[in-house]
Amino acid sequence: MQKRSDLSDIQKGMIIGFRAKGGSISEMANFVNCSRAAVVKVYRALQYGTIQNQRRGTCRAPRAIDDRGERRLRRCVRANRRATVEQLTAQMNRRATKSVSSTTVQRTLLRMGLHPYMRIIFPQNDGIYQQDNARCHTARSVCAWFEEHQDEFTVLPCPANSPDLNPIENMWDHLHRVVRAMDPQPRNLAQLATALESAWLNIPVNTFRNLIDSLPARLAAVRSAKGGYSGS
Repeated sequence: MQKRSDLSDIQKGMIIGFRAKGGSISEMANFVNCSRAAVVKVYRALQYGTIQNQRRGTCRAPRAIDDRGERRLRRCVRANRRATVEQLTAQMNRRATKSVSSTTVQRTLLRMGLHPYMRIIFPQNDGIYQQDNARCHTARSVCAWFEEHQDEFTVLPCPANSPDLNPIENMWDHLHRVVRAMDPQPRNLAQLATALESAWLNIPVNTFRNLIDSLPARLAAVRSAKGGYSGS
């Protein structure tokens, strides 16, 4: 069975294409006749922009924020988790030889995604990630991604139809009520995005802590209701 270093550009392309169509790690490994570890390494190399073409070198244009810049951005996020994109952009451009736009910073944050954030907040790989069972969360490609990173954090299993056990539902309700109470009301998507960001950043830390602390009581209520609605 082939290792990543033995794979041709064609085989790497097949892995990337199969992955883009939602193929699982095991399916890709069987399809290309290589190990699962080789598939994971190829996809991670693609994710971090290090796949090399044997004839042309790196297969992408240089990023405005390179690996060193991403490390700096992670430090900025770690120092202030409530910082806005504009604040992070200002920090990135401070004493920088080449400035970047807020759009570039936002795209970089999106590209960094869940995985780098979990590594920043939980460097010992002991983080627990919770999500509901929406279709976009249980898609094959998403499950395959979690499978690739299963040694780096834990995905908390969530029973179907269990909003009582997911504190984020309470936060969405809080945001809805705060924005509804605004005067004047947002009139377009840009104003709505600004309003939501402002409302989120002004949520007291104790609100988050109280929701987390309420989980034992929520679990007890669900057990008491035998899995039915608990009123949480």
